[in-house]
Parts: sequence; structure tokens; C-alpha cells
Amino acid sequence: MDPAYYVAAGSLKARAYQLDTVANNLANTQTVGYKTERAFFTIFNKAKDQGRGLPLSPFVNEGTIYPQKDIAFNQGPTKLTEGKLDFAIEGNAFFTIQTPQGDRLTRDGRFVLGANGRLETLDGLPVLGKNGAITLTADGGAPAVSSDGSIYQGNNFIDQFDLKAFEDTSPLTRAGWGRFESGEAREAPVRGRVIQGYLEQSSVDLASSMVEMIRLNRLFEMSQKIASTLTNDLDARSNTIGAGQ
Repeated sequence: MDPAYYVAAGSLKARAYQLDTVANNLANTQTVGYKTERAFFTIFNKAKDQGRGLPLSPFVNEGTIYPQKDIAFNQGPTKLTEGKLDFAIEGNAFFTIQTPQGDRLTRDGRFVLGANGRLETLDGLPVLGKNGAITLTADGGAPAVSSDGSIYQGNNFIDQFDLKAFEDTSPLTRAGWGRFESGEAREAPVRGRVIQGYLEQSSVDLASSMVEMIRLNRLFEMSQKIASTLTNDLDARSNTIGAGQ
């Protein structure tokens, strides 16, 4: 088969992966605390690296695409809600929550009061402070939170959000529900502040994402036309060979 066909097929695979990534970003333009995903690729010759020396290795494996994603942890805009249990972080930190799978990180600060005054996520998981799960007193009134994450009820100090920050965010992986797993990321000092009555919005730029979607659709169509042309040419040559026999 014409080696160009494999190049066209690899391009189709790459564009489809990019389109899926952009579509997912567009679907989360209204998701609180969502961070934009970016697609990139590693191109390599798998058979050559293995030293197998197969006869079609230069054609079938040259330009093999290994698709990957990373997450852009840039600051999203904050929106005023005036909710006493809504919190946003301006800076490099994450809230820490406790899940059955272990501690997870989030920028989604929509919290509620659960049983016995425990501060929880919308799906009922405890929000962690320096002393464990944060629990407010029943008759202490609405909480007030300072910029460093310290929580007060009246004059009484309750706890402080267990904020986490990292030297490099690339090891962080998505864990569902707008949460992240830290993996092997090394912690770093927190640089930023907590603001009460606000929520961080999605960091997706709607306009640029729409432009990127249009651009990728055009590139996908071009690759599709090339693959179709090569396929038709291959069919024509096959018919010619068959007729010659």
C-alpha cells in the first residue's frame, strides 16, 4: 500500500483526537473551576526502535502518533455569588477533599453543610482543613473566611482550608467531578488567596475554542479527502492488475 495512505490515516487520527479535546473543552465552558485541556503528540517509529527490521517498517510505522493531553492550570475568571459557602482561589492552590479513593484536589469551591455541620462538596464528600474534616458549630452563625483560608464563626477560629500547591502541575491527572489526583507532584508554597462569596469559572476561552474547532474540522476534511483519493487510486490499480491477469 502507498506509504502516503498511512500518513493520511495518521493525520485523521490526530485531528480526531484534537477535535475530541476541543469539543470537551466547549462542553465545559460553564463548569465551575474547569481547566482547559490541550492535545499534543509524540511521533516515533515503533518497529525501528524495537530493532525488528520488518520489511514494511519504514512505511507502516514511520510517523506513528501517540496522542496525549495536558491541562492548562491558568486562572479562570471569578464570579460573585454572595453565597456564604461559595469560595474561589486566586492563585496557584487547590482545595483538598477526602474521597474513598484518597485525597483529591479541586478548584470548585461550591460547598454545603452536611450532617453535624460538616463542610462538604455537592456530592457529600468532606472538605479538609489542617485538622481534618472541617466542622462548623450548629449555633455559631455563618462562617467568615480570611484570605489565607482561615475559617471563623464569630470570634471563634474553626480551622483553615488545607490548601495545596505544586512546583509543577504536569503530573496532576483528572479524577472526575472537576477533581485532580496529585500523583508524584511535589508540593510548593501557596501563593494566592481565598475569596468568599465567589466561584472560579471555567478557564475555557469560548471564542478561541470555536475558531480552533473550525480550523481542525477543515484539516480533518483535507486529510479525509487525501485518504479517499489514495484509496480510489489503490482500487483502480488493483482493478488494472486484475484485468491484466
